[in-house]
Amino acid sequence: MFGSTKLYGCIADPINHVKAPTIFTSIFKEKKIDAVLVPIHTNENNLESVINSLKLVKNFKGMTVTIPHKKAVAKLCDYLEPDAEFTESVNWIKFDSNRKLIGNNFDGKGFITGFKSQNFLLKNKNICIFGAGGAAVSIACSIANEEIKSLKIINRDVTKADNLLKKIKVISNDLNVEVVNIKDEYFLSEIDVIINATSLGLNKNDKLPFDVTKSSPQSVIADIIMEPEETELLKRAKNLGRSIHYGKYMIESQINLAGNFLDLW
Repeated sequence: MFGSTKLYGCIADPINHVKAPTIFTSIFKEKKIDAVLVPIHTNENNLESVINSLKLVKNFKGMTVTIPHKKAVAKLCDYLEPDAEFTESVNWIKFDSNRKLIGNNFDGKGFITGFKSQNFLLKNKNICIFGAGGAAVSIACSIANEEIKSLKIINRDVTKADNLLKKIKVISNDLNVEVVNIKDEYFLSEIDVIINATSLGLNKNDKLPFDVTKSSPQSVIADIIMEPEETELLKRAKNLGRSIHYGKYMIESQINLAGNFLDLW
């Protein structure tokens, strides 16, 4: 590391699950880019202070944003790129030459690209997503563009889920979208792809977001959590013979998008 080294970060709470620092610092080394990406652990109470402090660090250029800060950081940005503005959520931010904060969101594109890279299909499929937070909004909005058959949103906060439904209707008014309170009865037997877009699975003692035995044997079970790579949900699904999709593919598919956004190459 030199005096000219550019600093990038990954901001989260908790922080132990993030893979971006390892992935991007390795890429920097491989491409001989004079930069590092470091983990930044802060809670929501200190978030604004941390962002404002980083504005003062002139060689700190930007960072990736993950659970639970995606929506909160979006509100702190001076400018949002179209996908971030529509979803009201960011997963990458950068400082321009005037130290103005610009936000973007590649979660949806990253999930879609990663999912297809594993030879899974979305067209004409019944999709169910658990969660209605920052990542869930981005993924659901991108999926709505994929000519799917239907989308079921299951969340504990029905207001958030209803707000997501309204966004999806802007994208595809004819799409069959259903909102379900997770406390109510719901059915997964006709669902082709089930996505866990909640934080359940980050911690060892987390309960499962749903009962995998209620899913179809032909369904694909996807998780967006990256550490542990094989969450308890995916382990159960795998043991039942379901096809599974790892969270790591979502960030791996964003590398070029993020690099272009950050003017890295």
